[in-house]
Amino acid sequence: MKSAFLTALLLSALPVIAGTPATPITPAPVASPWECRLSIYGWMESLDGDIGIRGETVPIDVPFSEILENLDFTAMGAIEVGRGRWSFVADGIYASLSDSATDGRGGSLKVDLEQFIGNFLVAYELAKTDGYRFDMYAGARVNSMNVDLYLKDGSGGKFSGSGSKTWVDPIIGARFQAALPHNFFFRALGDVGGFDVSSTFTWQALAAIGYNINEHNSVLLGYRAIGTNYSNAGFTYDVDASGIILGYQYTF
Repeated sequence: MKSAFLTALLLSALPVIAGTPATPITPAPVASPWECRLSIYGWMESLDGDIGIRGETVPIDVPFSEILENLDFTAMGAIEVGRGRWSFVADGIYASLSDSATDGRGGSLKVDLEQFIGNFLVAYELAKTDGYRFDMYAGARVNSMNVDLYLKDGSGGKFSGSGSKTWVDPIIGARFQAALPHNFFFRALGDVGGFDVSSTFTWQALAAIGYNINEHNSVLLGYRAIGTNYSNAGFTYDVDASGIILGYQYTF
């Protein structure tokens, strides 16, 4: 009798001991090994240097306020695609503007400038923690420019000319980003190039503070400068461009 009771008790307990049938677990989606960043920005640049055509070189000193007054069109943006330690970056700036001036003695100067600057880079991550990331990069800076120049001196002498040039400079550089409290971050980069391949020398520097709105969206405010010293066949472009930069970045 006791044996029958124990058998019945064990049989009634089997569902509890065995448990309910396992519910299939849906595996978590596998994160893509690729990461993409799209950026648009505005660069409030000023120009300082010399531009020359056919050996005639004139100084330019154009603050951002004057550029804005004479700006015909501009577009700026960047895309970065990364996988593992490697990243590929394309960053482009296009601007079309004109400027004119008189010296009060009958002389006048008019310059029309159309320019594209593109940075095409391959970056490699050397170090990364939860707090910072440090990369080295190398690539090319492409400059494409069209300049129309009209010059009149006080004695009535006139000069006019136009020129178009496209050149490519090798560049090497580094970039750094560090996390700051309250979703802020610091970003900096710098590079040098030219090495007499096309330009005698070219350089770039950027320092900025950014804010992560959420996982995908961030904004950035900083200062950027690009310098180029190029001269070939009577065409001279020895100009530093610098100013405040304001940008938006979408990451996915």
